Amino acid sequence: MLKILLTVITSLVFCASGFCTQLPEPVADFVKEKFPEAKIRFDGLIELPDKTGYLPVLPLVNNNPGEQVQVVQTIPSGQDFSQKPDMILFSNNLALLKIIKKQGEPPTVISSPEIPLKVKLGILPQDLVVPKGLVLSPELKVILGDLKIPLKEKIDRKGEIAFYNKTEKNSTEAEKPVNLEGKTTENVFRLPELEFLSEKKLYTINHRDNKLYVLNSATGRVSKAINLPSVPAGITITPDSRYILLSGPVAEKIFVIDTLNDKFIKSISTGGFPSSIVSGLREQKAYVANKYSGTVSKIDLKNMRVQKQIPVSGYPDNLHISENKNFVFYNDYRTGNVYSLNIKTEKTGYLFNDKNIAKISRSGRYIFSLSRSENTLTVFDLKKNEVITKTKTGEKPVDFEILEKMGKIIVACAGTNELNIIDTENFGVIKNIPLKNNGFPGRIELVQETGGKTRALITDFDSYEVVIYDVDMEKILGHLPVSRIVGSIIISNKKVN
Repeated sequence: MLKILLTVITSLVFCASGFCTQLPEPVADFVKEKFPEAKIRFDGLIELPDKTGYLPVLPLVNNNPGEQVQVVQTIPSGQDFSQKPDMILFSNNLALLKIIKKQGEPPTVISSPEIPLKVKLGILPQDLVVPKGLVLSPELKVILGDLKIPLKEKIDRKGEIAFYNKTEKNSTEAEKPVNLEGKTTENVFRLPELEFLSEKKLYTINHRDNKLYVLNSATGRVSKAINLPSVPAGITITPDSRYILLSGPVAEKIFVIDTLNDKFIKSISTGGFPSSIVSGLREQKAYVANKYSGTVSKIDLKNMRVQKQIPVSGYPDNLHISENKNFVFYNDYRTGNVYSLNIKTEKTGYLFNDKNIAKISRSGRYIFSLSRSENTLTVFDLKKNEVITKTKTGEKPVDFEILEKMGKIIVACAGTNELNIIDTENFGVIKNIPLKNNGFPGRIELVQETGGKTRALITDFDSYEVVIYDVDMEKILGHLPVSRIVGSIIISNKKVN
């Protein structure tokens, strides 16, 4: 009797304090439509007429609140809610996990590699009255938040799974573009899907506000927001991973961030409307394209100052520095002419013309340019001094990466929401891979793993998620939900020399 009374008092206190979890109305309507007699408790737990229970997993970001929801995935696959699947994921990213009860075993929920990241990185209602005896699998540790729920003991093939001990600071209300559900947890469990990021730091910008965000690679939540003097456009990291450099076109400056303590340390004045910025892999120099002044700023990274303003042909954008550090390639954003800049002689040379260029890169004897409007990847042969082919891509290509060892190029196409795989021998598209998200893909950032494997993070200008792509398997591994829209991303090692 005393336990019942305490439960009632606890419920009243939660509700009176404004802590009651309200399921989104479209989800509640969905449940009631299938099971009119279902009960939705004050803490969001759903109880069907036959006493089957469902735990709601609130999303990191609630997509399209108030709109009608659709089922996007169930486990087992293809089941209707009336069949009481073990997991159901809605289009607003909220999920329901069925409480599974077996004779002689404690109640639990499904443990399956099919559970998507957006569920594993969600969070249970923090006012949840935990069902008696409930235990969860270790891979669902992140969803606990501050709840105390026992975890099953689990050992993987490589031995005991490690825990990633990291605490995030809560961002201020002004820094939140959307309603984040729940808190960030301590002792965050490292999910197998994100193990390749365990020793990395993620720095992101979104071209919508004047901040550089540091993301927790285990949860997708913002661990720190660094204020900048103005909205950034380009981003790069110094060869030693010590500094992040960002171009501020409106301020006509470069912003410098110290990755040792993740603080803004200074601004560097450049030319008119600095956009693209690159740094060499080994040399202590960075180059900035000043679109409105027709110059390229050469920055001395040791002293963090402009060493020289180099006049160039046209109005430069989309800089790319060659492997041998002797040339910088760029395009005139007004005419589409592509030029080479000899760093030693400071002379520019015309190469070819393209339209609405999204990116320029070089591999060996070839220069590549990507056209957003022509939907083509142009291949220019430096030895023959001519364009040898224009490969048709998907609609609105926005970025590409050259995988020299694999002999392939991957192209992200926003219009068709896909990756094109191009063979560097014949420069033809050999495979199309749907990205399976609802946004507008942006940049590709390669992540080198131990053992020579490569994965890629593909950002999105319109969706709160980052696509995880396995380069070797040519397969989408999942979607990492993030608390900020990510336009561009820089990945660095956590330990900086």
